[in-house]
Amino acid sequence: MALFNDVHYVLASSTQAGRHKKLSALLDLHGATSAPPHTHIIALAGSHIQREYEGSLHVVSDMWVQRSVVLGKLQPERYYSPDPIMIFSGVVACATDLSQWDLEVLSAGITSLGGQWRTALTRDVTHLFALHKQSDKQFRITQNMNVLDTATPPAPGKLSPSALIPPKNPASVLNKLKTSPGGFYAGTPRLAYRAEYFTGGRDGNILITKGLDHDEEFIIRGVFEISRKNFFFTPDGDFNPANVFHGRLADLKLSCRLTAGRSKAFKFSSRDFPTVVNNLSAFENLVPKERYYETVSVIQDAIGHGRSIKLTHNLFEANDEAQGGTSDEDGNGSTAITHPDSLGSEFDIVTWPVADRCKGHLQDVASKHNICPLPAYDQNHVLIPPLQYEAKLKGALVEVHMAFYHHRVKKSRRDIFEAVLRELIVLSPPAPMPSSRFKRRRLDDGPCTERRNK
Repeated sequence: MALFNDVHYVLASSTQAGRHKKLSALLDLHGATSAPPHTHIIALAGSHIQREYEGSLHVVSDMWVQRSVVLGKLQPERYYSPDPIMIFSGVVACATDLSQWDLEVLSAGITSLGGQWRTALTRDVTHLFALHKQSDKQFRITQNMNVLDTATPPAPGKLSPSALIPPKNPASVLNKLKTSPGGFYAGTPRLAYRAEYFTGGRDGNILITKGLDHDEEFIIRGVFEISRKNFFFTPDGDFNPANVFHGRLADLKLSCRLTAGRSKAFKFSSRDFPTVVNNLSAFENLVPKERYYETVSVIQDAIGHGRSIKLTHNLFEANDEAQGGTSDEDGNGSTAITHPDSLGSEFDIVTWPVADRCKGHLQDVASKHNICPLPAYDQNHVLIPPLQYEAKLKGALVEVHMAFYHHRVKKSRRDIFEAVLRELIVLSPPAPMPSSRFKRRRLDDGPCTERRNK
């Protein structure tokens, strides 16, 4: 279906002839029509026509057309008002390295004057606020984005697209994993001596840091390669409602296998992988064994493929209505729920891209659950949309931050351990699949091994 298939537009009379021609051509190219009954009136930003058509038509600025085409999806009309009072109309902003107070002030001001605010750097962000262009958390900014230096604001009209390229050399990554606060490098020997379990959590026993005056989740982090085998970090995790062993869609856990990295640059990934496996095994051994209980380990052994680590992520979480109230704890599915409106429409539970066999079940889930997108970021530190999970993650070299959980299921006599994803950053994209001269050839041209070089 064309992008503007249901759009019947009329351009405001104040639109200049040259601009009128370009907008008409762009709209018509993508399926819109100027035939009545009209659904949209399109005016230049800053036009005083909003009240004339209020309630009868969608009144949008010309930026609505441009951004819808760039993003390949119809944008919400309410954020693209031509009203000159709405000075942030068409702006989609986020920030890095700012205080909580600054974030609240910025987001409130921008959203109250027609803009949108994102808590993560998603694909539709147009403006990034930062203290300075060399902030601790650096981004590579796309050509559609402006970097706003809040310490020394640029002169009006002088903003231009910028690029902040984050350092990705192995030494800096390893130094971050070993020295930055908030977690432990998974390749550090004997990590189990620093950890213990907090028992009785809502979603099982949580591995926490030992010896602190407060209970804090024990975060393990390292560099791994995501295996192409058993890859279920897809929007629906290959859920099949016809399979009784798959249970309910609401309980779906996405999963993948982490293996030793094969990158020569990040050789510490393969060098330290045995230590990582030993640490995870030691975490499992912290739980006293019950007689006749089966252990379901995060460490997976496959003949011919070596050892791997099963990483999981809860796709859904019950909302306040389903839980009968509010809760400050998010369980083991995610550390915090971000409302879909703050991430963009492609992360909305209503439009979440599941297979046809799952769509009816998704509608049942949507009213009482929030969607928990993968906290997975590409090389530019942009949150990866669900339709790109497989293309950008399967076979990629990644930096992973994960928590560790234990569940004792008395009914089935099993001790189940889980490595739960907290954050993932792509360091190197998936390598292309091997080529073959025997593929994509015409069979009636004869055997390709007999052809001579010409």
